[in-house]
Amino acid sequence: MISERFYGIGEPLIQRERDTHVPAAEYLDLVKALGCTAYRSWMHLTEILKDPLTPDEEAVSAHTELLDRAVELDLEVTGMSHEWFLPEGCIQHTGHAVPRRDLTEGSLYRQTLEMLEQSWFTMVSLFPQVSQWEVGNEWNINAFLQPDGFLDSDMSKPFSSEEKLDIAVDLMYFAAKGIRRANPNAKVVSFSPALSTPWLGGNLPDFLPPMYGIAWTLDKIYSRIRSGKFWSTDPDDYFDLVAWHPYQMSTCQDKREADLFLHIEEPDHLWKDYNDAAYRVMCKYGDAEKQVILTETGFTDCGDPKLEKMQAEYTRKLLQLAGELPYVRTIYNFRLLTETGMLEKQGIEKNQIGGRAEVYFGFFEEPHKNCRPRLKAYVLQEAAGGNEDLAAAGKKVALLRKKS
Repeated sequence: MISERFYGIGEPLIQRERDTHVPAAEYLDLVKALGCTAYRSWMHLTEILKDPLTPDEEAVSAHTELLDRAVELDLEVTGMSHEWFLPEGCIQHTGHAVPRRDLTEGSLYRQTLEMLEQSWFTMVSLFPQVSQWEVGNEWNINAFLQPDGFLDSDMSKPFSSEEKLDIAVDLMYFAAKGIRRANPNAKVVSFSPALSTPWLGGNLPDFLPPMYGIAWTLDKIYSRIRSGKFWSTDPDDYFDLVAWHPYQMSTCQDKREADLFLHIEEPDHLWKDYNDAAYRVMCKYGDAEKQVILTETGFTDCGDPKLEKMQAEYTRKLLQLAGELPYVRTIYNFRLLTETGMLEKQGIEKNQIGGRAEVYFGFFEEPHKNCRPRLKAYVLQEAAGGNEDLAAAGKKVALLRKKS
């Protein structure tokens, strides 16, 4: 039997309020209309805090309004941050970066870890509405974990795949310490690995389909924890729930950017085995009882309307397969809305994670298109047991759009 919090959806709604001029909390009515019972919220430490000790009152107020509405609608919230503060002496002040790993007391790296713990303590203390905190995103690839100053360099010297995972273990441990000090009842969610191909900064062998990078990464994380060379040998001291991003991607290692998401087959036993392989790693290290959150999955048509019907059926099949995974607590579909504003950004393919593909994952169009439900929205609603008129719900939210 699936969890009562099985069907979820993720979207950075505070950001979308700025872009679309619809109050963030109002978008949650679309989540509820779909029948979903869980919401994943982008809550970056660096956007909600001015520094590890000081909240930004305006940001706190905006997120509080959103989270209070989630409580009213009985939506379980997983809060996620993948940015943090760096200490004085670093090139950067914030970002996805850390100094080179040096555990010496007082080193810039050690200061970064201590600031991370304090930041999580401050943030979690502000938001008792959030029951689960996801501490990072795709730290197995260069885009989300890099050396201090990397983006301002020629980017020829990223962390190695092994260096990233050493750092990921450190980051999870210190984040968990801060979260648990602030709210012992909150659950700590591991960072979410995804594909781990060499061109992204991973080290998955090229004879394996890219999505086996999840299991590959988890095995390396668990082996580090059990090695006795890190902060604790008990996975419980790092996370309570395990997370990963099980997108359906091309099985070819030579595909890049949008082609990874477009040159795909209907999800089948192979997609299921991507997930089962990751769970087998958990079992191998004695974590079989832990629940799993599939923190992002979904399909993008890159703006090709001919793909919409096909991807609705792919969504149906993926949800069916996910429902057969007894260890999964929640599957967060990515994402609530399309984001065509990305197309206006200069150099989208170079400067936006996911490039053009990132734009078209939405289950609804944007307010200027009346938040029209896309075909896969009806598929998700059917699976989740929702019964509202999605088109009417979309129009109601779109009418709340403020004049810029």
